[in-house]
Amino acid sequence: MVPSLLIGLIFVFSLVCVGAMLFKLRQQRRVHLSVLDYVKLTASGVIAFIADALGVGSFAVNVALAKLLSTFSDDELPAVNNGAQVIPGVIEALFFMKLVDVDVITMVTLVTGTCIGGLIGGNVVSHLSKQAIRLSMAVCFVLLIALLLSHQLHLIPNGGDVVALSGWKLTAGFIAMIVCGGLTSVGIGLFVMVQGVLFLLNVSPVVAFPIMTVAGAMQQPLTTMVFLYQDKIPLKKTLILSVSGCFGVIIAMQIFSHLTVSWLHTLLLLILIYNFFAISRSYLRNKPRKTGAAPASDLAVMD
Repeated sequence: MVPSLLIGLIFVFSLVCVGAMLFKLRQQRRVHLSVLDYVKLTASGVIAFIADALGVGSFAVNVALAKLLSTFSDDELPAVNNGAQVIPGVIEALFFMKLVDVDVITMVTLVTGTCIGGLIGGNVVSHLSKQAIRLSMAVCFVLLIALLLSHQLHLIPNGGDVVALSGWKLTAGFIAMIVCGGLTSVGIGLFVMVQGVLFLLNVSPVVAFPIMTVAGAMQQPLTTMVFLYQDKIPLKKTLILSVSGCFGVIIAMQIFSHLTVSWLHTLLLLILIYNFFAISRSYLRNKPRKTGAAPASDLAVMD
């Protein structure tokens, strides 16, 4: 009964969000995209969501590709990363919910925490300046790099055999997921943070995947709705990224069982390091001079 209710909520949240995106798209100024723009966005969507379905997460890959291909400006990335996740996230959640059975109370509690964090974070981030978003992303990338290195060096657990949480562990997980959902609004990935929380609580890596994907499928439409209300999403480009991402998810499902978590974490670590330096470079280049001169981002198009 409860799994069916979760599936129903995922569909309702996603359909309402996509409907709002399409409605808002008609109100936004018409954006002309060249053939090359379509190619770059489509390729980015496929690549990012192959990574997402494999557990690397689309957010870090989206940031790296946006910097390499100049598809989105830095201040658009939080909204784009959440908005592009809405449609492919449904496919991922359904796939992993059917693949692995998860304790209902654990799933509902952790997902609820993520949704609360997403709503709070979306409201905060939508009011941040370009420089504040860059700085927030750089700090979060450092935290994720530290988390991944801790996994690689076995300084923190890499998962245990627990398949259900209760008592203080469930409460701690709920609070931690509120924080994770809030940080996701900055434009960094949910998956690594959720893995870190669950592994610290000795949860099995197998159980982590459905929790991550369902949490994302529920939280990201809510966060996206906040960004939509604030008119912070370049919808045409985001929807192209999202629809092409569905093909990436389908491709990833065919190779999911052939890749190791260790290999994927190493790949993500390299991507995060690149993102940290790219975002930090943009932040430093646009930092106001001590003389009071206006930052470069106010005078020219962002990197």
